[in-house]
Amino acid sequence: MPHKLFLRPEGRAADDHTPLYQWGLYDVSGRKVKIGRHSDLDVVAQTLMQNGIEELEIIGLWPASESYSGFVNLPGNQARYLQQALPFAVEDQLAQDIETVHIAVGDKTKDGRYPVHVVDEQSFSAFFNELETFAEEQFQVRAVHLDVDCLPMGENDLVCWVDNAHFIARHARHPSMSSARDNLIPYLDSLFLGTGEETDEDKPFTLQLYCNSEEAEDLSLLEAQLAQYPGISLSCETVAMSDFELLCTSYFHSQRPPINLCQGAFKLSNQDRGWWRQWRYVAVIAGVGFLLQLGVFVGKGWHYQQEAQKIGDLAVAEYKKLVPGSSRVDVDRLPRIIKGKLNQQEQTGVSETDFLTLLGEAGYQFNRSSDKQQLAFNSITYSKQKGELILEMRAQNFEQLDRLKQAIVSAGFEAKISSAVQEDKYFRGRISVSGG
Repeated sequence: MPHKLFLRPEGRAADDHTPLYQWGLYDVSGRKVKIGRHSDLDVVAQTLMQNGIEELEIIGLWPASESYSGFVNLPGNQARYLQQALPFAVEDQLAQDIETVHIAVGDKTKDGRYPVHVVDEQSFSAFFNELETFAEEQFQVRAVHLDVDCLPMGENDLVCWVDNAHFIARHARHPSMSSARDNLIPYLDSLFLGTGEETDEDKPFTLQLYCNSEEAEDLSLLEAQLAQYPGISLSCETVAMSDFELLCTSYFHSQRPPINLCQGAFKLSNQDRGWWRQWRYVAVIAGVGFLLQLGVFVGKGWHYQQEAQKIGDLAVAEYKKLVPGSSRVDVDRLPRIIKGKLNQQEQTGVSETDFLTLLGEAGYQFNRSSDKQQLAFNSITYSKQKGELILEMRAQNFEQLDRLKQAIVSAGFEAKISSAVQEDKYFRGRISVSGG
């Protein structure tokens, strides 16, 4: 079974606007492996490589503070009618144009209402695309839930997490809430005093309160305030974890999965994907990589030889058009002339290197390597945005990987070993190659 990676957005970096996340990696039993915050996805990917994670389900947690939660009454039970009626049912409850939001609906409750979550479509779309891009074909995006929906509800009427800065609350019959700590008492007043929360003397209103153990001293005053509400059965529990860890841990013990925000236009295409389809993608990627590698090797030996003179003549002709009077220019002298002019103008920009160039040079150095019989490719990936080729390889020892890296560097490219893991009988590592 796959590990689970929880990701909750935490804004963007101030310098380059890179998305930052609070994240937690858990094994199949629900045990925490690693957790972090204010991290970009590169840090998360490095953690996955260091732990040798090959099967992974990604679960997004959308902040309740960036959403609206409520209940609506809708006629009918057929899904297509519900989707058509939803915008009209929630439009009067929103302060935002209905055309700019995404609506997710849950199963009908016992009182005949439907729980709904409404999020800004543009913000959610950016988060959703970042998850799918990170997952690519190697991992699977399982779902995106509202973070407060993962609070352990049990048989309680209201569950709250409280710390010094904020609180989150999940109500069995009213909208969920995430806000600053100072708004907790006004929120409870609106439930029990302002709107007349119905209570039954034979069955009191049950309120479960969670707090971090480091802040337990501040809990006594809050308990006294909450105990003043009539008809309340209050339970308080201190836990040695943050609210995010509590949400992740509770996810594994939830008897009923929370509402999945991936509905409508954001429905996941891999929700019903079987093992045969996963292996099909692996085979396609391996086949494409093999064909590209073979094509580059054959093409560089045949095509360049056949077309070298033609391309050289075209290059000289284009140069003479741009620089009139350069009659003595030929193919052999042209590179030195251009290089001299660039040096004179002090143009020192970094060149862009495409996929085929990086793959061709890496393949060329691999073919020349004396260790090629002991080296094997597991996968080849390319990031167009970073201009980086990643070779995942197997070797008998680390020195063989390092020699291949040094050969690529000596050819004028940048190369580094981003990870190297000792397996049972071999080394598994990744060599990242980019333009020099």
